[in-house]
Amino acid sequence: IAAGDTSNLGDTSTLADPGVVEKLLEEKQAIAMPS
Repeated sequence: IAAGDTSNLGDTSTLADPGVVEKLLEEKQAIAMPS
């Protein structure tokens, strides 16, 4: 995620909270594109 490569995240459904991946992606995008 930090490197911007989201194509190789693998199976995130096995995480305790898979929603955290989406949250990290949203936050990284917000940092990369400040308003």
